[in-house]
Amino acid sequence: MKLQLTQKQITELQLSLKNKSYAPFHRRVQCILLRSEGMTLTAIGNLLGFSTQTVKNQIDKYLLEGLSVILKETRGGRNRHYLTLEEEQEFLKQHLSNSLTGEYVTIDNLFRAYQERVGRQTTREGFYALLKRHGWRKITPRPEHPKKADAKTILASKNKIYVQEDKKAF
Repeated sequence: MKLQLTQKQITELQLSLKNKSYAPFHRRVQCILLRSEGMTLTAIGNLLGFSTQTVKNQIDKYLLEGLSVILKETRGGRNRHYLTLEEEQEFLKQHLSNSLTGEYVTIDNLFRAYQERVGRQTTREGFYALLKRHGWRKITPRPEHPKKADAKTILASKNKIYVQEDKKAF
């Protein structure tokens, strides 16, 4: 069975094949064009290295939602999250406001509060990823030791002249 496409759709697909920015999606577009030319799903799959079901899925996606769905990366992303980005921001904002009132904010306290908010056990690694995602970082250590000598003492110790005595062997 041949896929019936309008001339406008065929032109749109051919132009997307010429666009270099869509290079990662060329095989998806070729699935649709080859099907409109009358090739079978099996022949298209063998030619492009897709399974028959993948070819059918690409054609169905195009027919339902258009070219924009075919030219979009579908892999990756935050598929296993406990809170949305907005909920994470709200959680961190609440604890930041607590720190501004004088409370100490430690990772242990934040981690426990996060697990209570989520309602289940989570990993510290995932929690650290959350903090990094929102720009939180470890505060750097103080720039100098609290018992460091004053500048005058340091300068005086630098300007000492040491005189070596000649030691004679007896």
